[in-house]
Amino acid sequence: MSFAFERLLVNVLFLLLPIFIYQIFLLDKDKVRSDFKNPLFAILMSLSIILCMSYPIEFFPGFMFDLRQVPFIIGALYGGYRFGAWLLITILGYRLLIGGDDVYVNFLVVTLVAIIVPILSKTYMKLNLDKKIVFSISIAVTTALLTIFLSHYISDMPFAYSSISLNYFMIQGLSMWLLVYLMETMKNNHQMRKELAKAEKMSVISQLSASISHELKNPITITQGFVEALEDENSQERRKEYVGYALDELQRAQNIIYEFLALTKPDLNTMNIINISQELAYVVNLMKPYAKANSVKIKMEPLAEDCKIVGDHQKIRQCFINIVKNSIEAMENGGELHLRSTVNSNKVYIDIIDNGVGMTPKEISQLGTPYYSTKEQGTGLGMMIVFNVIKKMKGDIKIQSQKGKGTQFTIMFPLSS
Repeated sequence: MSFAFERLLVNVLFLLLPIFIYQIFLLDKDKVRSDFKNPLFAILMSLSIILCMSYPIEFFPGFMFDLRQVPFIIGALYGGYRFGAWLLITILGYRLLIGGDDVYVNFLVVTLVAIIVPILSKTYMKLNLDKKIVFSISIAVTTALLTIFLSHYISDMPFAYSSISLNYFMIQGLSMWLLVYLMETMKNNHQMRKELAKAEKMSVISQLSASISHELKNPITITQGFVEALEDENSQERRKEYVGYALDELQRAQNIIYEFLALTKPDLNTMNIINISQELAYVVNLMKPYAKANSVKIKMEPLAEDCKIVGDHQKIRQCFINIVKNSIEAMENGGELHLRSTVNSNKVYIDIIDNGVGMTPKEISQLGTPYYSTKEQGTGLGMMIVFNVIKKMKGDIKIQSQKGKGTQFTIMFPLSS
């Protein structure tokens, strides 16, 4: 393999490097749009141009060439005159810095590209992938031929076949095909992921709406029945009892709506330093009557002291209440619920362990998804709130379970500095 051909292949790697950086660190993390019109893309193209110009090939003495035109054309096609002007300044500035006899050739070709290619940008963006590839390759090979012709003309060298010029012509065209194909594939994949996320969100909303309407129907129907019964009831004691039942059902309906709102738009603006051990102890005391009514004994090991995290104490209480309540209800015939907290590597871990009915791996994987619950009358909203709030507080939750033996929830939060 000739030295010139190796240099051209190195240039191809310099072309690919910014594309992969843009995808891995920006596009995949949704930090930029997928239309390649972000100034960061122009900066990465400038980097590619400088790297290519730093490793050129020599046509003949004094005339050095590389694949700088490929990222230049790409930038002008996707970014128009704004990117074209920036990349033109990059090429001319760096070329004057490194010198050489082909400055005039370079100046003429890149100036023509900077003037003509942005005009074609709007037409190019309307084309499908195949036509974009043909369109961009045509520009790339045309500028390659123009560069080769002007180099021979200005240097008074006879125009003749050479392997260097052939390799340059072919690799410039193939490089343009590769970059356009990769960029368009990246853009289409990113848009497809956004569409899938949007479709999934609409599906969640649909499922939640069905769940909410179903859950609200019962308390509203019961309330309506008690209100109607008031008309035919003369006993003040009975009327008071009916009003109490109606208010209880309305409160239940309000709680369902609150859970839904907490899920769709968690109110985590009141973030403060909270003592996680104190919050856990509060929830245990609160849930003891409920546990006793279900023949469940809560055993809490001595909690790690001074475990402080950043969070909303109301939301973290709601998370613990939901998990403890689910664990109690999972022990249909009574049992023991164990709670403990440990500190390790600037993180606090809270374990909530029951010896209830347990779950299968499939049930665990579905836990926290809308409209899914292991309970007959459940909506899945409680665990969805748990997952949502813990994630917002930069925590994590892991679930281990065995059917017929019980379940262990392990919740992790980073300690506040």
